[in-house]
Amino acid sequence: MDIQRYPLPVALTLRLQSRSGRVHVVAEPRDDIEAQGERLQAKEEDGGATLHLRAGRGSAALVVRCPAGADVVVGTHSGDVRLEGEFGDVSITTMSGRIELEAADQADLRTMSADITLGACRVSRASTISGAIRGGRAGSAVASSMSGSISFEHVRGAFRARSVAGSVEASCDGEGAIAVKTVSGTVRIALPAGTRVEACCRTMSGHVECGFPAGGDLRVDAMSVSGSIEVVPT
Repeated sequence: MDIQRYPLPVALTLRLQSRSGRVHVVAEPRDDIEAQGERLQAKEEDGGATLHLRAGRGSAALVVRCPAGADVVVGTHSGDVRLEGEFGDVSITTMSGRIELEAADQADLRTMSADITLGACRVSRASTISGAIRGGRAGSAVASSMSGSISFEHVRGAFRARSVAGSVEASCDGEGAIAVKTVSGTVRIALPAGTRVEACCRTMSGHVECGFPAGGDLRVDAMSVSGSIEVVPT
């Protein structure tokens, strides 16, 4: 397995590609980039501001260590992707691999048939067809899943979520509008006690509970065809 090191450019964006091997990126205090993988191909782009690393065909892992705060773009076909540490802007696209992100300023995470797990993020967007989405702390969040659940521990600002056959659950500060749609899943949104809510909650065959006085502090739109909707105090 090759181990290669690259000097640090003034502006740093990493573009990583792997077909079927897992990708593991570690952001840490350092002044260079270290990459470990099979038959690595490296190319500088954008006048040296972007380093493009491509792993050779096969199932060997691509492991990269980079400076904290780096922007990272990852593309895989069937390999899992894990980003450990604190990053800048992150974009990850994979067909059937799991995605795990510890912390980033902004994140755009997309997979077809696997779970997405993200920790702390100022702005996050996550999408999967048949997996679950689990979020930690977000400034704002947009999430969609066809057949998996969506949950966020804490969202400070706007929150939008859509699921066909999964539940949606989030604890929100109420500093941005909330819009949630499901077909056959339940919706549970927790808000600070005393929030005055302009709520529009509709369901065909479930119950609706909103434990807040009417008012203009926050707009909540929630719709479900066959699931219950609960807007409750934290």
